[in-house]
Amino acid sequence: MEANAALAGSTVMVVDDEPDVRYMLRVALEGAGYAVVEAAHGEAALELARRSPPQILLTDRMMPRMSGDELIERLRADEATKAIPIVMISGTQGVQGEADAMRGKPVDIDELLVLIDRLTRSER
Repeated sequence: MEANAALAGSTVMVVDDEPDVRYMLRVALEGAGYAVVEAAHGEAALELARRSPPQILLTDRMMPRMSGDELIERLRADEATKAIPIVMISGTQGVQGEADAMRGKPVDIDELLVLIDRLTRSER
């Protein structure tokens, strides 16, 4: 579960209203060499992303205050955040929308790390 050396230290934002999901993703991502920023809902994530855009954002779909779909829509509408690669991680079925990729819960961490590497390659 090792991140590509060129991406070590890259920032991944994890947006999920479930503390256990955020914790599990944080441990896995930090273990792979990524810096992790967490947000419990879309409003907090939007504010954090505008202040300091991450290299990639992982978001749940169903959250209080602002859904993952609305978060993605607002990020894509903002010049400062529209290019952030976004992965929707959700327990619900549905259309990927404006996300760059979608994964179901529970997420396969090894597969997610490969996806993060692929989506952030242009950031190098």
